[in-house]
Amino acid sequence: MKTSMFNPFTHIAGARALLAGISGILLTGILCYLSGTHLDGVLDVHFSSEGTIYLFLAEGLIDLACVVFVLSLLGLIIAGLRFRFIDLLGTLSMARLPFLVVPLIVMVFPQQKVLDYILYTYLKIGAPVTIGNWDIIGFLIVTIIGLLVIIWSIALMYNAFRICMNIKGPKIVLSFICGLILAEILSKIIFFIFSPTTNLMQ
Repeated sequence: MKTSMFNPFTHIAGARALLAGISGILLTGILCYLSGTHLDGVLDVHFSSEGTIYLFLAEGLIDLACVVFVLSLLGLIIAGLRFRFIDLLGTLSMARLPFLVVPLIVMVFPQQKVLDYILYTYLKIGAPVTIGNWDIIGFLIVTIIGLLVIIWSIALMYNAFRICMNIKGPKIVLSFICGLILAEILSKIIFFIFSPTTNLMQ
């Protein structure tokens, strides 16, 4: 079970993995729209209902594109043409599947009230909001589960990259860490440029 959760890529890759991954990303986008959950960064989760369904669907695809682009370039550097792009694309898309859990949890524990409280209390934005113990518990549950989901996704991305490159040792670890950081930076730049105030995201 542990292998299936963190390294399913010995059993599924290529077109099958890509179909499962893209389907999961699109379903996650729909659930994010319904729950007001933004995946606006490779490793980011934020809560806001701002934006149309096109924005929520685009976020997951942009996150995937950033990871695939950066890790593909690094793959060419460390492994040359020995890896199959379709395998990397498919396995990395499957590595986004854990994020499906986040909007489902947010539907059970809505976060907007807590966020409004934080914005007014610390930034004096909006109107006064009162929250109770259940709101705080829900916020903590979502935060903890969100962190676990991010860790799970990182583990999946690493195993996907390692298997596709067929390289072991410090080289693959350092390459993945650098690639993940660069992919996160790239995704934040893209989301900053195409913010919800632009026509693309309306």
